[in-house]
Amino acid sequence: MDSAPWPYDVMVRLAAWSGLRAAELAGLQVGDVELPAKTINPNAPAKPGQLRVDRTVMVIDGVLGYDTPKTKGSRRRVPLTPATVDVLRDYLAAHPRGDEAGAPLFPVSVLVAAKPTEKRATDKNGKRIVPKAEDALAVLAVEEAEARLTLDWDSPLRHPSFYKSVYRRAVLRANRLTPSAGLQSGLKFHALRHTYASLCVAAGIPPLEIARFMGHSKVTTTLSVYAHLFEDDHADAMAALGAMGSVPERANNVVPMRRRG
Repeated sequence: MDSAPWPYDVMVRLAAWSGLRAAELAGLQVGDVELPAKTINPNAPAKPGQLRVDRTVMVIDGVLGYDTPKTKGSRRRVPLTPATVDVLRDYLAAHPRGDEAGAPLFPVSVLVAAKPTEKRATDKNGKRIVPKAEDALAVLAVEEAEARLTLDWDSPLRHPSFYKSVYRRAVLRANRLTPSAGLQSGLKFHALRHTYASLCVAAGIPPLEIARFMGHSKVTTTLSVYAHLFEDDHADAMAALGAMGSVPERANNVVPMRRRG
């Protein structure tokens, strides 16, 4: 997230903390973000916000536009963590169309061509070195990468262009700035959806709820895809189950008795 230029750092965070598919994120509009009112009492528990997933972005007859989700389970409400609510609240305050319910939540972007530099890198034979586009963008600071983007807040995000010009470079930039993070250079955007599922399992959320949050039509899909995350030796559960059938020991002057029947 720290390596992605604004506003796509918010989108990357939302992907990891909501589990939405790429087409669902692109289909979000401002009115789909439901944030709770700020509480006056700082000690009061924060109410969760939520995202309404009612549409996706698809190419239909060669034209990019909104479409309804393919399955009934894909149309859903996804709760948000308090930290994500705070990020979205700040984001909507800075969104140029943040008061328009039908405006795209995330804009489409166009990459501006770099200005030519006087000094060009050459190899030992004097031949000019032409770096790959993704490598050239990855070495830029986040602020420089942000300056290379022209944002169109009237059109929905096009994921393929976002992936090539923003996300792919952000992954490479993160590896360069923070090698200890251990991100795979080929980390796919869809991996953020798997991250969300992993976090839900680690938090102890029941599979049925995870399936609903992720838009799986059947809980069996969740269990089959993420079976390895639910693996457990069941030691605690079996100990608790076994305790229910054990005979309690004598305590003080009370002698436990068995009921006959």
